[in-house]
Amino acid sequence: MFLKKNKFFSFNKISIKILLWYSVIFISNAIFLFLLAYFIISATLRDKESTSVSLEMEKILLDIQKYGVSNINKHISHKEKEEFFIVVVLKNKAIYVNDNVKNFKPISSIIEKSKISQNFFTIKANGKTFKFQAYKTQGYMVIAGKDVAGTEELLENFREIFFGMILFTMILGIIGGLIALRKILLPIKSITQTAQYIINTGKLNERIKVGNAQDEFYDLSVIINKMLDRIEVLVNTLKETIDNVAHDLRTPLTRIKITSELALSDQPKLNPKEALLSCLSESDKILTLLNAISDISQVETGSLKLNIKRIQLKKLIDDVIDLYDYVIEENEISLVVNCRDNIFINGDFNRLRQALSNLIDNAIKYNKPNGKISIKCPLINNKACLFISDTGIGISEKDLPYIFERLYRADKSRSKQGLGLGLSLVKAILKAHNAKIKVRSKLNCGSVFCIIFPD
Repeated sequence: MFLKKNKFFSFNKISIKILLWYSVIFISNAIFLFLLAYFIISATLRDKESTSVSLEMEKILLDIQKYGVSNINKHISHKEKEEFFIVVVLKNKAIYVNDNVKNFKPISSIIEKSKISQNFFTIKANGKTFKFQAYKTQGYMVIAGKDVAGTEELLENFREIFFGMILFTMILGIIGGLIALRKILLPIKSITQTAQYIINTGKLNERIKVGNAQDEFYDLSVIINKMLDRIEVLVNTLKETIDNVAHDLRTPLTRIKITSELALSDQPKLNPKEALLSCLSESDKILTLLNAISDISQVETGSLKLNIKRIQLKKLIDDVIDLYDYVIEENEISLVVNCRDNIFINGDFNRLRQALSNLIDNAIKYNKPNGKISIKCPLINNKACLFISDTGIGISEKDLPYIFERLYRADKSRSKQGLGLGLSLVKAILKAHNAKIKVRSKLNCGSVFCIIFPD
């Protein structure tokens, strides 16, 4: 339990770092504002006291200028003001001292400090603070001051409040940090819990709960959910691929095994040459399956090397048709080709021939007796397009979204010999050429495949 607590309060945890940073910044700003307020108030109050003393000094100097220093004790006009302390010194002798100063003990301390002070000075006596200003000439010196204990007491109370507010601010900063931390880490906690649930259960259909706030955590959650969608599709595809590959490999391998056993039996029922030819044929099917899967994987990982050249599209089509001339005639299929000589594309001739061969092969294999195949090559928006249409069995609406997936074969095509990798390989090769393929089909009415090549 102790170790768990230590782990929870570890300074390596981002939650503790955020809390500390938030608290430090919040408390530092609060202290700065309190100090700024204190210095402004302190400076304002003390400046007000200094201004009050300076005004009193100016009035005394006017009286001295009007009546003379020796007669000041008779004519000073502000001696009745109880808040001020006034001393007039002539030849090191105090010739005027008002009643407030008479009660100030010792008076000599005021005079001595005035001699060494440039302007304002303070004296603490009887538990109070006094501010004085001294005006000095060669003949005389005037000292004026007042009790500023009220101001200093006010500032002292403010300092006590200030220190109390610091403690309150620290508590408020920590509470605010915890609230902010909870709000910040709630989406992260949701992400962590979802990831942990997927790890523990293996259920890839779980998703992060996305809130209404359109913030960075919202974007992160959406992206992670999209990534999980993609991972789920890939994992499910991988499972299906493994199952389908295992199924499609089991048949030829079983045939090879049975053929070999029959050829090696004591009373062979098969001619050795026929057995070897059968094994060779089944081996070719396995190699074709594995090569197709390898080609698709290379395209998806970006490792497929292409020999890009400028290709005449009509020449590519003619080359593929030459391979299927005999099959087309044998199946009594009508073929119409409409492609101009001046249409060129950039690509790998052999790879594109491989893709086109798969499409033509499907158009022949799944066509109806005496059916038709049409090949057109128009230019649409300055892009070369290739349309291959047939009058075959078509593709059902429920199968149409999945025909380009690996090893997928529609139910009706299961009776036809094939690996279910042809269209996957076609799409992979075209994707490597930055080309797009689209299909439109209706069951029992035929299909139209459209290839759109890049500019």
